[in-house]
Amino acid sequence: MENIFVSDIDGTLTSFGSPVLDEYGIKSLKKASQWGEIILASARPYSGIISMYNPEELEIDYIISLNGGHILYKNKTLFTFPVPSEIVTYFIKNKDRFENLWFYTEFHWYTSTMETDVYKKESYAVNSEAILLNKFKSENVLKILAVCESDRDIIVSEIGNKFSGVNVTSSSESYVEIFSSQINKFNAVETIFRDKETQIFAFGDSNNDLEMIKNSFLGCAVNNATPQVKAVADYISSFNFGKGVYDSLEYIQKKYLI
Repeated sequence: MENIFVSDIDGTLTSFGSPVLDEYGIKSLKKASQWGEIILASARPYSGIISMYNPEELEIDYIISLNGGHILYKNKTLFTFPVPSEIVTYFIKNKDRFENLWFYTEFHWYTSTMETDVYKKESYAVNSEAILLNKFKSENVLKILAVCESDRDIIVSEIGNKFSGVNVTSSSESYVEIFSSQINKFNAVETIFRDKETQIFAFGDSNNDLEMIKNSFLGCAVNNATPQVKAVADYISSFNFGKGVYDSLEYIQKKYLI
């Protein structure tokens, strides 16, 4: 039986929008690496994940980026799962409806505008600049993110009812994420280890972590997690962010690894 430790990043290993993992986030990953393999699973693009830590200090073999739309091993692509083209076309035609509209491909990030505060914060967090959406041609889109300050839940419901072939979820108060229905973070983990017998320990905070927390051997929620995540978690830490993950690992160590 192989132990697998899979963790979300923003809101779990660090505070939202941070360009680096926090102190306890790094300590948590180092601690978990003593007992099994580590996976970082995030809505962030690949480039926005690897910029968060020093690879000489912390070795991460597997990365699940874009909620599972892009899966990598040792920085090389294993799998991609594109959003259906008709949904991409719909969002291009309706881009003015959103404060920002972002397309993520395997190698690029496109934005409808660079003038908003939310774009500037995101660019800082992922340590990269986007390309204007009007330059988008024909790449496979692995995730669409619509920024909706006032009607997030309406958009989530509307898109979910309008289209098949996609999952629609939220990862913050204003972010609506659209990606292939073939994937979520837990499905991505299963895709990686489909031929192995594993014991999966998962850590998360947002609704895009729900499947991962609910379906793992042990799902852990940090204290700042949404009510939905806490409702399906096996363990809820009394601490936020990286310290909450570290606390969860101490619980795991005492109950399952000694």
